[in-house]
Amino acid sequence: MKLWIPDREDEVTAAHVLGALNLQAPGLEAVRAAMEQGNERQAGRALVRHFYERKDVRFLFDYRGQPLQKIDPNDSPYSWQSSLGLSGDLQEFMLYVGRKMMENVYVLPGKGRGEHALGARFETMPHFRFPEDLARSHRHTLDMFVRGQFFESLAVLYHEDGDPRVAEKFREVLQVFFKTYPLNVEHGGPDTGRFMTSEDRDVMSAGWLTIVLLSLFYTELPYTLPEDETFDLLRHIWFYAMQFRRFDGDRFRSHNHHMFERGLVPFILSLLLPEFPEIAAMREHGREVVSRHVHEDFGSHGQYSEHSIAYWSGAAIGEMLSRGMSLGNLNGVPMLDEEGTRNVDRSLFALAMASAPGERFPTLGDNRGPMIDPILSLGVRMTGNETCKQLLRLRQGEEGTGPEVLDFCDNVTGFVTSRNRWGADGNFFLMSLKENCGYSGHNHMDMLSLFIHLRGEELIGEPYTGKLYHTVRHASEHRGFMYNMSSHNTVLAYGEPIQPDRCYANKWGVLRPDVKLEEQEIAPDYLYLRARHDAYTHCSHQRAVLFVREKGWWIRDALLRGNRQEADHRQRWFFTPGTALTQLSSHALLVEGSRSRMLMAWQESPRFSLELWRPDFLCPEIFPSVDALGMALDVHFGIHPKSDSLIVPLQLLLLDVTGRELPEEAELSALFKEAPDLSHAQLSAQITAL
Repeated sequence: MKLWIPDREDEVTAAHVLGALNLQAPGLEAVRAAMEQGNERQAGRALVRHFYERKDVRFLFDYRGQPLQKIDPNDSPYSWQSSLGLSGDLQEFMLYVGRKMMENVYVLPGKGRGEHALGARFETMPHFRFPEDLARSHRHTLDMFVRGQFFESLAVLYHEDGDPRVAEKFREVLQVFFKTYPLNVEHGGPDTGRFMTSEDRDVMSAGWLTIVLLSLFYTELPYTLPEDETFDLLRHIWFYAMQFRRFDGDRFRSHNHHMFERGLVPFILSLLLPEFPEIAAMREHGREVVSRHVHEDFGSHGQYSEHSIAYWSGAAIGEMLSRGMSLGNLNGVPMLDEEGTRNVDRSLFALAMASAPGERFPTLGDNRGPMIDPILSLGVRMTGNETCKQLLRLRQGEEGTGPEVLDFCDNVTGFVTSRNRWGADGNFFLMSLKENCGYSGHNHMDMLSLFIHLRGEELIGEPYTGKLYHTVRHASEHRGFMYNMSSHNTVLAYGEPIQPDRCYANKWGVLRPDVKLEEQEIAPDYLYLRARHDAYTHCSHQRAVLFVREKGWWIRDALLRGNRQEADHRQRWFFTPGTALTQLSSHALLVEGSRSRMLMAWQESPRFSLELWRPDFLCPEIFPSVDALGMALDVHFGIHPKSDSLIVPLQLLLLDVTGRELPEEAELSALFKEAPDLSHAQLSAQITAL
């Protein structure tokens, strides 16, 4: 018999749900007895009691039972969908979200992402038609709202003191939600990414909503409803879960949406709803899909196919894999084989090595860098990763100096990081370099882009990506700028990116050219590396970095065959907002943070100039005021195209001058003159002596 998958939420009846149960399953005796008596209402109530009492199906948390237990989501942030865009104390944030929902105001996940008034009678609920509204506004508000994270926040708020007003608000919002957003499947094929376009409802959002609603059954909140209404909530959950049977025969596609929608959601639902045979049947196929993704997307070097720290750590591992692996282990059904687990463990090691001194990862790729400690906690929980364990202990103030290794350089994984020591006051940098990046939906044209932290303070980074990612319109100049080279700390040959911004303004995915790692040397006092990319086709950008651990950085940018045109090249830097800049001379700049000072000095050149500017074209659409923007710097350099030299070089020294006098210009001039003839060890010693 062909499996019936309902297309309309309002088509589903109690008979459909109860008829889909395996009535011989342990714990369903009362349901079976009621069904044998023809009493559907009593059977539904018995099913609710079964969900309240069952112990053999374990979730990531369990707050069922009286007296009420207060919930602290900080114990395991990624057990909650509200951790999306995690920024600070999750319990505090979720209580705030719950209290605002009591006022009919929706707060988007992540601190400071925005609020949406739903109206006194819910007359201003968010809506978005795809694709009609795509060029006019961002779909983010509706997409987040229909994932239902705010239900979790109401549960956390209710568990604070059992306020019956919270339970009543939950009941009200639940009714309005299903009335306003009934899922009527318009696109039901196995390859669909969106169930609806008349009201934007994609498969990923439907999956998250299903998991969020199921998670509520491990709190007391849904059991405050009249039993018939609690059963009705199970009816909606069954409808959503059945939608994922549409993907039984779908083709494999290499991106994290597919892993989540076609693998993780079916696997998780099969664990959490084993009473329904047609849902439990998704287990093996779901596990196979996830396993293939992990084997193909998480390599033996620790690399992930999406060259974006936020999507690698926060999405693929934090939101997705950690749930499936943890739930599988809790319920005695391991999700991955040994090789897959080993690849994930190596990936967690690489992320530990990318941990900056502050609370967040660098913003490499799409989205803002996620919070570090919750990811390290996942490393401990998921695979027992020793590096994550050591680093987490150090960051949380326990004894120890952190991991022994300070450097990570792997152009398969996609970056180099180094530091002088682990700790909140360390010097740190990250540079983007990756071979075989492929077609990555969350990657950027950020070849050789640098992030610089001095004494634990980020002075140079990519501070606008997170805000841009969540607010840019498709096909807009801002979106093109975000993905293109223009928004990164790299070199623009002849002052222009390889392709104009418009090439990246619409659709997803960036085919990022390779970066070749040409040389590296690691010593106790320094790290040296040289890498290049040939993406311009008419010239090659080579960047050499000598990191003198206790003093700063020496950088040599060279454009090979960079003398073809009259136009100057641009070395571009974006400074963290709040950083103060003082131009000391035609070739020197003082950079001051809240607790550190850095001298930027360049070798003198006849065609050289510094141009300080702000990316004010981001205002007012992205940022309401230029006050939120930091400074940017373009360093113009070049030689005459008739010159015999095929190489256009630029030498830069970034020197820690915190609490000390600036070096004399003569010392700097001598250093720049001697640098090309010195070994890395000699140059490191010279910089240390300044």
